[in-house]
Amino acid sequence: MPDHTKNTSSNRNQCRLLIVDDEKDLLFVYQKALKLAGMEISTFDNPDMAYKEFKENPEMYSLLLTDMRMPNMNGYELINKVKAIRPEIKTILISAYDITQDEITRNLNPNIKLDGLICKPIALERLREIIIDVLK
Repeated sequence: MPDHTKNTSSNRNQCRLLIVDDEKDLLFVYQKALKLAGMEISTFDNPDMAYKEFKENPEMYSLLLTDMRMPNMNGYELINKVKAIRPEIKTILISAYDITQDEITRNLNPNIKLDGLICKPIALERLREIIIDVLK
């Protein structure tokens, strides 16, 4: 069984999101809900595979939405790597755990800032609103 899923909606000339979470069920729900908002979505349950995809197509993505705690590479590491390639990409960290500003500062490279921080669980409508606001 593949260790990633890549689901892409078919709307052209819209924003494209790279969503990374090790929970496949959440990826499915996020993909369905955000597709309804007219966004193109690529989902990965493996941060290494998501990073590989981003490295191959960095200009394709408008925003990275990543879970914080995942095996092999956490969300901070993924954000640091993605921002090293394309500093202007928008980034949102999502987590079921409390995250402090001190923790963010310790884990992100000094020149990197998050564009959003979301606590799980989150209502899908609110998730859409946050993403749209970050992309403005």
